[in-house]
Amino acid sequence: MMKQYNMTIQEKTLANGLHMILVHKPGYYRSLCTLATDAGGFDLVQSYEGEQLHYRTGCAHYLEHQMFRYHGLDVTEEFAKNSASTNAFTSFNKTAYYFQTTSDIQASLELLLNFVEELDIDAESVEKERGIILSEYDMYDQQPEQRLFKETWRSLYKNHPLRIDVLGNREDIQEMSVEDLQKFYKYNYDPSRLTLIVVTGKDIDEIESWVTAHQAEVPSRIDGEVKRIIPSEDALVNRPHTELEMDISMPYVCVAYKFEAEKDIQLALKKDFAIQMALDALMSPLNPKYQSWLDQKIITQLAGAECDITTDHAYLLFYAQTPKVEAFIELVNELVKDLGQSLTQENYQALKARTIASNIRGLDAFENLAIELLEAKIIGYDYWQHLNLVNEVSKSEIEELLQTLDFTNQTITTILPKASKS
Repeated sequence: MMKQYNMTIQEKTLANGLHMILVHKPGYYRSLCTLATDAGGFDLVQSYEGEQLHYRTGCAHYLEHQMFRYHGLDVTEEFAKNSASTNAFTSFNKTAYYFQTTSDIQASLELLLNFVEELDIDAESVEKERGIILSEYDMYDQQPEQRLFKETWRSLYKNHPLRIDVLGNREDIQEMSVEDLQKFYKYNYDPSRLTLIVVTGKDIDEIESWVTAHQAEVPSRIDGEVKRIIPSEDALVNRPHTELEMDISMPYVCVAYKFEAEKDIQLALKKDFAIQMALDALMSPLNPKYQSWLDQKIITQLAGAECDITTDHAYLLFYAQTPKVEAFIELVNELVKDLGQSLTQENYQALKARTIASNIRGLDAFENLAIELLEAKIIGYDYWQHLNLVNEVSKSEIEELLQTLDFTNQTITTILPKASKS
């Protein structure tokens, strides 16, 4: 047990391997409970007991859609009977199921554990969901912003599963079977792969005791460790330039850079923070040149920059909807030349204060807190220590980290309006 920011936190790993993180927030009536597996879109190949396990793309997401049945009942309706709302999501590295309520949580928590830990699917349910997922796939594929990032990741990576949409390939969605989903479930929904996070104003000692007793009846069915396998990736981008047409009125462009992944998680977190702070200073009104870029129509209100520095991939990208694609590309090429010198002391202090305020607000947002705790557990870092990163990284250290970036490996993705037919 520990106390942080007027909250009490308890962590415990049960006999069956399920890991619990319980957070007591005094004075709150609300509760949010999340049960998640550290398997998502990246899990296309895994190792277990010396064997390689191969899955269809989109398995994690398809299974998420299938999970909301329990003994033939619609789980969403059952939660509603308990005055609780429920939802789920699949990302690249996790799949999470959660509910929130201001009522008593035991019945809903029991339902959450039961339906996630007991698969209830058949050929009919799998077939019924297929059309829904294909429609979702088509919807995202027709959204220019989504397509811009999707094509950029495909251009950056030859082998890394980041190049494959979380929803999977259309062909795999069409061919997904009960057996495919059962196999994925077997190795990724065992209690030893699950994390339960409860953020609540209720007594967490009682919750811990109840969950421990409940899980005593749910044995682990796998003996070894299941590990995600990420294919090796060289430094070069997959496609230097990609251009496509869509039904849009103004072009979209993304200029992206592929970096070497960081082996050390702490250095990856620090570098990610440093780069993002520099990008926030550049691509916002904090930069005195930002308004002139808007005035010149080099960028519009839809423009920005972001990075993702991890232990298995690392990239930085600039994106915009702009009538001046070439001017935006030239601008980015100039910006990255001096990225290490782009952060002024004034902007550093302003962004530091903003980050601290955002971190504090995030602690009161139940969903945000649960997801951040889950991400820290999955990736392997101390969330509470990470909150202090903003106080530990100096401006000079940020500049040093930025100087280490190699912008050699660039890819440009452009989406143009479809040519009008005469």
